Amino acid sequence: MANHPQFDEIREEIEAKQRTVLFEDGLRAGKSVDDFLWKGDPNAKPIQRAGLVVFGLTFWLLGILLIAISWAKDEGIATVIGSLIGSAFVLVAIRLFWNAFLRPNKISKDEKDQQG
Repeated sequence: MANHPQFDEIREEIEAKQRTVLFEDGLRAGKSVDDFLWKGDPNAKPIQRAGLVVFGLTFWLLGILLIAISWAKDEGIATVIGSLIGSAFVLVAIRLFWNAFLRPNKISKDEKDQQG
């Protein structure tokens, strides 16, 4: 009964759903997301680009908010530290926006002829 084909199918299905349970598997699966965030993908789908813009807006708003609060307090070193950290958030946001708006690589006419 343990070798019944139906049980094998169920076991394979359960194993497929739990592949990223281990830490190493999660890291391996997250690599493509990290590459997309930091290196960009000119062939990304529109929904991926929209998600990256929303993620970038979060960093942008946090950075601007931190800079504004640190300048409103006007407490010397706190203003400098808050501005530096806020600027780092804004720079991350700019990088994410840049990656979100990458355009697809244009294929030259010679490459098209070779492919088709």
